[in-house]
Amino acid sequence: MKKLFTRSLLMAGAALLMLSSCKKEGEKVVATSGTPGTLAASATTITLSKANASATAVTFTATKANFGYSAAITNTLQIDLAADKFAAPKEVAIANGSLAYTNIDFNALLLSLGATPGTAASVQTRVKYAISPTIAIYSNVVTMTVTPYALVSFVYVPGAYQGWNPAVADSLISPVSNGIFTGIINFVGSDPGFKITTGKNWNAAYGDAGAGKVSLSGGNLTAPGSGNYQIVLDENANTIAMKPYQISIIGDGALGWDAGNDIDMKYNNGTQTWSATATLKSSGSIKFRLNHAWDTSYGGSNGVASTSAGNIPVPANGTYLVTFSEASLTYTLTKQ
Repeated sequence: MKKLFTRSLLMAGAALLMLSSCKKEGEKVVATSGTPGTLAASATTITLSKANASATAVTFTATKANFGYSAAITNTLQIDLAADKFAAPKEVAIANGSLAYTNIDFNALLLSLGATPGTAASVQTRVKYAISPTIAIYSNVVTMTVTPYALVSFVYVPGAYQGWNPAVADSLISPVSNGIFTGIINFVGSDPGFKITTGKNWNAAYGDAGAGKVSLSGGNLTAPGSGNYQIVLDENANTIAMKPYQISIIGDGALGWDAGNDIDMKYNNGTQTWSATATLKSSGSIKFRLNHAWDTSYGGSNGVASTSAGNIPVPANGTYLVTFSEASLTYTLTKQ
């Protein structure tokens, strides 16, 4: 009788344990591997055009993913150069299953990825379906051939050196509109303060956010000193960098090769060229160099400059307007 009673208790306990286990399992929400949706593009070979800047270049459509239960899914379109294999893709929400790009917007995105204007780029796109930061599945990859166009953009550098007037301030340039702007500013006077405006007005101006950072709410930026400084503004990272930057003429075709004989040139932000008027001698030759040092110098012939070329010959004695462009690696000697 005692054995029978003990056996009954064991059976009842086992039954309760099974019921408890089933209840817990019933309360769980188990994420399956999921079935991704499908991505499609309205065009896969695209030549972007500035003339059609506001026209739609491509529309992406994506179907829904299924994780096996009702889940809050975040749908993100990823775009990258094919060679980069989604290592650091650009990401844009595609919440309603469709996303359209105009020519100008898709062009800016391609340039920000490092695509070369005028050259066809192999681009890959896909949709990331995520239910948490660590759980995601991906759609099929759509490969596209896209040719972007050059789109130069500018920001402006008003400051004490020029009377705090953004309408006539020197500029920094982004040759491919990728958010990185460079330029050379000549800071004069005792006040080193300046700001960087997105237009020729005070509607939006970058100021100092500390530790090499900028923000649209920051105070005045400060040049490290007087003279020419190269400024690099990265709008993507909200950073700024500044360093001295002076190109000069040196050589026995001018004042000589010794230190202190440099003829400083003036920088024109609009043409991205350096210029100086100098008396030159045909018995000698010249070079261009950076910051009165030989770490970076340029020689050349026939108007073409190079860091590996020899000295530049002077055609005849006289006064010359000398110009030099690091951007195009060209120079001119124009007798006055």
